[in-house]
Amino acid sequence: MLGPQVPGRPSGLPPAVEMPAVPIRAQNTRGSLLTMYVLRPAWLIRREIALTAAVVALVGGGWMLGGWPVALVVAVYLAAMLGVSAVRGWLVALLWRARIIRRWDRAARFAGLATHNDRVPRVMEATPTGAGERLLVRVPKGGAACDIEDRAPWLASSLEAAEVLVSADDLNARYAHVEVIRRDPLDAFGVLGWPWADAPDQGWVADAWEPIPVGVSETGALVTVSLLSDGLVPVQGGPPEIEGRP
Repeated sequence: MLGPQVPGRPSGLPPAVEMPAVPIRAQNTRGSLLTMYVLRPAWLIRREIALTAAVVALVGGGWMLGGWPVALVVAVYLAAMLGVSAVRGWLVALLWRARIIRRWDRAARFAGLATHNDRVPRVMEATPTGAGERLLVRVPKGGAACDIEDRAPWLASSLEAAEVLVSADDLNARYAHVEVIRRDPLDAFGVLGWPWADAPDQGWVADAWEPIPVGVSETGALVTVSLLSDGLVPVQGGPPEIEGRP
């Protein structure tokens, strides 16, 4: 017999024409279609649905209690609440985070990070940065942060970002820190001035114990350098001494 021994196939020469592996697709059921096209999208926009339902319930309740005058008063009151900076900031942050979660969920699925249980890395925290956004992501059970790092180029393409940087959490390996780089922070900020350049004109003196800003990182974060520290320095032949502040 010629050729390699392949389990389940007759021995012989390899095929003359190489063919790619045919992907096996699971047959969709009514339950899977309902989950894919109704339940999952509805869950991702649950915050917007809850806010809309609350507004409709309040205005509709006012209409039922006192007709259109009461409904108009309720609508004006809700609009006036948007004038409060704290309420407006909370609402903007909530909607921004919901949008980031939806984009991440879609990008993770396109990047091939969905498990056999249809789980993708979940965004736990989202923070805007000068270069894009910083995410704290929880990896599904059975996965690791390196799985996200391996798919970083595909994530960047799906997120329409310049780059995606991934690092595992130091305290919990199930979490990963993801930096989505969408722009160059140096170009976004224009001409950068030293934050402490106007300190003498403003009448305050910097403390040598405070970190000194020296630049901007690739993620848009301020880079500082500490000149002094309160660390314990062991002295040979004697007890530890405190270096720096007495």
